[in-house]
Amino acid sequence: MKGMNGEWSRRGFVLGSAAAAAMAGGCRSWCVDECKADPNLTAFLSDIHVSGLNVKGQPTYQNPLFEKVIDAVLALRPRPQRAVVLGDIALWNGRHEDYEASLPGLERLRQAGVELFVAMGNHDHRDVFLRYHPEYAKISPVADRIISVVDLGSADLLLLDSLKETGRGEGTGNAVEGEIDDAQWSWLEAQATSRERPFFVASHHQPDDLSGRKMREMLASTKYCVGYLHGHCHRWMTTWFKKNYQSRRIVRVAGVPSTGWWGDIGYTLLRTGPDHAELAMAPGNDFFFPAPLKPGESRPREWDDIRSEHANARCVFSYGA
Repeated sequence: MKGMNGEWSRRGFVLGSAAAAAMAGGCRSWCVDECKADPNLTAFLSDIHVSGLNVKGQPTYQNPLFEKVIDAVLALRPRPQRAVVLGDIALWNGRHEDYEASLPGLERLRQAGVELFVAMGNHDHRDVFLRYHPEYAKISPVADRIISVVDLGSADLLLLDSLKETGRGEGTGNAVEGEIDDAQWSWLEAQATSRERPFFVASHHQPDDLSGRKMREMLASTKYCVGYLHGHCHRWMTTWFKKNYQSRRIVRVAGVPSTGWWGDIGYTLLRTGPDHAELAMAPGNDFFFPAPLKPGESRPREWDDIRSEHANARCVFSYGA
């Protein structure tokens, strides 16, 4: 938002982010402009863990919670221009039934005009995922990986593929830690050092979980990297890193919640502006571990404490050296 003097107002920016998250409802009562997508607004989802198998003892509570998040994103006014899913779409081991079960929710976003970008998590399998979403292989700048370059408005997003696929394909487990292979690393270094406007990097895994790569050191040495976004940890968390103790330039890091598996529950919204961006937890989030409460089960006080602490949680990414 701009003030009377035409300058970008940080307070207006914050209020705009909150309003985008809070003003959910039908489109009939809104003007045409508010029903359009906001090119500076992006919804981040992660760790969906949708289950497509009807097997006794296998959790399925996360499926309707995923659909609930889709409902919330589509009800936003204005609507986000795009949604980014930071991996672990499948429940355990990248089965085709899981991707098939997740397809209706993801298609609802697409059909509403929301651009959709995805990263692979350690519970996914690329070849099985691509049976349902072959378009991501076509746009990836690195062969055999699912990578996207996303225009966020006033910044870019380099969305990486950190899946270390050690299993024997569908139905088998992978390594928990992530990795960036040589071809992807070379591409990322070239992108990071040649970009001339602010950019984010994102993957399923956090930077310290990418074995064999000095991600922090490389990104902190660039001029325009302002942030790193990740899933995997299932909870809202923020930190930062810099090149060395003498450096004054900081790169912020933010972890996003799971849509409904365990930990922090819900989604986040990133709003980009002329001189900074803000990532904020959407309202109505919950917390549970490792599953929602059963009927009649008393609610631990810590769960409400965590939910309350997240009520106004946000992370600011400032542009500039």
